[in-house]
Amino acid sequence: MPECFKPDYSKTRVIIDCTEFSVEIPSGVDKHIYMYSYYKKGFTGKILIGCAPSGLITFKSRCAGERKSDAQITIRSGLLDLFEEDDEKKIIVVMLPFVSNPEFTKEETEQIYSIARVRIHIERIMRRIKLFHILNKVPTNLFPYIDEIIHVVCVLVNLQPHIIAEKDDNA
Repeated sequence: MPECFKPDYSKTRVIIDCTEFSVEIPSGVDKHIYMYSYYKKGFTGKILIGCAPSGLITFKSRCAGERKSDAQITIRSGLLDLFEEDDEKKIIVVMLPFVSNPEFTKEETEQIYSIARVRIHIERIMRRIKLFHILNKVPTNLFPYIDEIIHVVCVLVNLQPHIIAEKDDNA
């Protein structure tokens, strides 16, 4: 367990987040509705990625259209079904505090920093996925294979050096 997870998140098994990527304009009105993102002002696909505290990708969902929320993708991904029997009672979702007031209390600020120290790892994984530029703009003719393409990209990310530097005991 990396030091940044101790003591607050020492029982963490997976850090999850969704990321989206551009796709070419799909044919068919039904796919236009499914794939269009008003937020991104274009056509996109979206996936849920889970990484272990060590930084290895341990889960990826099937590709979904941008119109799905992160919560919908998480529920439909089957990730929650993978937890073991004893985990059901111990699943804790940790999220940043909702920004309703621009000024945070001292406790909220400490919580934000605590979460950010561990959440940065999933952000680094997402950046590595995008650094290959394979998902920059997926052509329509390759979209039927998008889940396999994403799988290969995730394997390539896992073959890279760890995102968390290991301590050198000799230093």
